[in-house]
Amino acid sequence: MELTGQGTCHGSFGELLQGVLPGRKKFLVNLKIKNTSRARVHLTPSAYSNAKEAQFAESYRSYSKSYKVVRNILVDIGRHDDCYLEMESDIPVGKGCSSSTADMVASIQALASSLSLALKPNYISRMLTEIEPNDGLHHPGTSAYHHTTGELIARFDYVPPLYILGVDFGGMIDTVEFNRTLFTWTEAEMKHYAALLDEAQKSLREKDIDGLCRIATESTLLWQKVNPKHRLESVMQFMRNTGGLGIVNTHSGTYLGILYQDGVGDLNEVLRNAESAIPNCAMRLFETVSCHAGTTAFAKEDQP
Repeated sequence: MELTGQGTCHGSFGELLQGVLPGRKKFLVNLKIKNTSRARVHLTPSAYSNAKEAQFAESYRSYSKSYKVVRNILVDIGRHDDCYLEMESDIPVGKGCSSSTADMVASIQALASSLSLALKPNYISRMLTEIEPNDGLHHPGTSAYHHTTGELIARFDYVPPLYILGVDFGGMIDTVEFNRTLFTWTEAEMKHYAALLDEAQKSLREKDIDGLCRIATESTLLWQKVNPKHRLESVMQFMRNTGGLGIVNTHSGTYLGILYQDGVGDLNEVLRNAESAIPNCAMRLFETVSCHAGTTAFAKEDQP
């Protein structure tokens, strides 16, 4: 008998803050957006799987990371089912918006649903981290998280309600390869990141949006030594001219995002103005998961 289950997971528009703490421990603070991955898992006893061999092979080719994490969990719990995955997602791929993490978390949720499993967050962290660095999206709310080891630093039942004008500078970045790159951090830089993380946690507890946007902007500036966005000053000037609160970075991706609060005006008009002010970049509007319904993310597909 075939068992099926479904799961969903939101992406993250880069990170409110990402850096390295004393002891060279990498960390990030995620920023969940409404864009989602939606997974459906099908479990079939091996004896009945021959007819679906092509589906299993295609599942592995298309969603190898998600397939691996599902297979690893099945092995852990002593099941030998064949499985294949169906996935739908509106999260940009290779851009730093956590598409791989969201796919994997949605697949784990789908597996848990199919077998009526209750999986603890720490276990999910371990299974995700065995595949690749991840963004802690399986924790509710906003997480401060060691993305290369899967350790939770802190979790907050709050996601700042923000609209994001995403400016994409093109190309794609592989998360695994990026995190293998060796960068040099001074003790002073690591202590500075520790202080910023303390400030970010305080701002999340107090729901201080201005404080979080300031920290996100500083994190973006500090990360220029790692993954420079060469037109950052143009984006910051447009942010200042249009009432933005700050800049958020997809630290291991290709986007910068200008942060706005509700009430700033017609964001589609802001987007059109940005296309003139910052030419030759793809533009897209995003919303964090806590924004009120009514604003629709808009993508310009004809941009480079």
